Amino acid sequence: FLSCNIHKNDWVIPLPLSAPDIYTKSLASMVAAMKYCGMQRYSEDLIYNESIGVTEDMNNDLLDCVEPLSQRNLDIFNEYKANVKKGAFPPICIVHDEKVGFSVEALAVIPRHTLVSEYVGEVTTVERSGETSSDSLMMLLDTGDPKTSLLVDPTRAGNIARFLSGINNRSHVSRRKANVRTRRFTLNGKCRVALFTSKKIEPGDKLHYDYNAGVEGKTVVEWAKTGFYDTSNFF
Repeated sequence: FLSCNIHKNDWVIPLPLSAPDIYTKSLASMVAAMKYCGMQRYSEDLIYNESIGVTEDMNNDLLDCVEPLSQRNLDIFNEYKANVKKGAFPPICIVHDEKVGFSVEALAVIPRHTLVSEYVGEVTTVERSGETSSDSLMMLLDTGDPKTSLLVDPTRAGNIARFLSGINNRSHVSRRKANVRTRRFTLNGKCRVALFTSKKIEPGDKLHYDYNAGVEGKTVVEWAKTGFYDTSNFF
């Protein structure tokens, strides 16, 4: 299940949990968190709802400017996805705190550049983003037009990605907690989003991600127009 990290920018395939009891604890935490949040289904794929006018054809990488991913990392990503479908998940569990809500915690050492999830869920447009109260929207395709720019909304369907803790963009201390990054890339002509660790993560560490990465300096109004949101309530 491990990839050979020959080049410094290669992604790494996570080593799944080997102890049956800890593996069961990990899976149980995922199921419990998704049920608690009212998610209707678990999915490792992007979901297009043609009934609201969002089709897979709209996810056309030619409409955006996305930096190409190396063939090595594309192969590593495909291997990672195949492993997840077999039940080989990253060594994490989802924990709940009354003050901060849900967060993702490492159960083992996770090396730098390790893939932890693909950001998946229902695909919607920026124009329709006002119809959801989700604070976990992710930019998928940016065409410059809110009618055709696409977001991933994991409110009703998705995986562990939505449970990663956000950071407060206005707090230097909070920004330093970020240990996970995203990478938008194209695969078979479609934009995808992967989450990977930006530094070595120790057991017990929480996984933190900047949901507004790449749009620093914008106002709350400008964030809203792009499908992003104010993170000043994050710790």
